[in-house]
Amino acid sequence: MGYNTKNYTEQGGEKTVIGGILEVKEGGSLEIKEGALLKGFPIASNQANSTAATVNDLKDNFNDLLAKLKDAGFMEFDTWNLSVAKAPITTEGEPITENQIKVTAVTIADGIISVTVDVEELVEFDSSNPAQGIHKWIGILISTGLSDITKIKYNDYQLTQDDVLESATVGGTDGDIIMWLKCDEIVETPKLFTLWSSGYEKTEFMVEIVAPAGE
Repeated sequence: MGYNTKNYTEQGGEKTVIGGILEVKEGGSLEIKEGALLKGFPIASNQANSTAATVNDLKDNFNDLLAKLKDAGFMEFDTWNLSVAKAPITTEGEPITENQIKVTAVTIADGIISVTVDVEELVEFDSSNPAQGIHKWIGILISTGLSDITKIKYNDYQLTQDDVLESATVGGTDGDIIMWLKCDEIVETPKLFTLWSSGYEKTEFMVEIVAPAGE
């Protein structure tokens, strides 16, 4: 029976191929001499020399550098630290306001956003975007912990200033994303979405509908 080794030397010793694992034991070392050519190693994208005139600008430059090091794999990613809340929509006479009142809690734990509401009590109405259709809509605010959501990709879509303005119209502040939920669908199939930003690993979250206690 033949055997193909994963690690071997060829070309008269000019080339060593590691197809398995190269393990350096405790006390050992891997020394790379000056002038050695390294191929295939991650390289962080260029960070221009800082021309900051204020401490805040210098801080921003430094944070940009840290994000590039994280994206290149030289440093562990930041971890998303989200907080959530019911959007404070109080416009009288609007069906969305009626639905918001019936939401009793919005919480997040271990990447799962739980919205407590009796879906049967919600009213259906048409979205302002006709393509979204008629559903039992509610709105929640997701606070990302970042000061600028235009640096975030939501489901691989780059958020824009329009998203910032939309969040602000329903009580959101800097760093908040407004998420409109089709509760009549989510109660059957939880909603999945991803967030990514430079320095942060792409992470999946889930939104579920939870019935109020006693129902």
